[in-house]
Amino acid sequence: MNNPIQNTINRFSVDESKLNELKNKTKEQEKNPKFQEELNSEIYKNLEGKVTSSSIQTKSSIKEEIAVDPYRKKLFNASVEFESIFVKMMLNQMKKTINKTGMIDGGYAEEIFEDFLYDEYAKKISENHSLGLAEQIYNTMSKSLPKLDLKG
Repeated sequence: MNNPIQNTINRFSVDESKLNELKNKTKEQEKNPKFQEELNSEIYKNLEGKVTSSSIQTKSSIKEEIAVDPYRKKLFNASVEFESIFVKMMLNQMKKTINKTGMIDGGYAEEIFEDFLYDEYAKKISENHSLGLAEQIYNTMSKSLPKLDLKG
């Protein structure tokens, strides 16, 4: 009889050679314009259901796009701001779970300071692309914009 824990580990394990193969393909990106399509097909074919999507990051051209087009830069900045608002809401809900005693409570001044502190936490988390929500929003929204020619 198989151990259920071992079965789970085996189900989520990924062949190291496949990961190395994908890493080597990233080096070929500059040479092959269809790299993104090949990488996506490899990911879906070999890794789907075995690895979380947040652990697989494909190189995108967001930085190049926002450097060329000011509208895309505004769209990306708005996406980051939206992610920041979402993170702030999440942090506020987390903060509500903390029980404070009356002995160390800082009162109204502490509430104001904490609010500013959590605003900054949210901005930094969003700016560091920790969640990837801004990139997903940008990619979805930018599909409706005209295509850019980044080569020339």
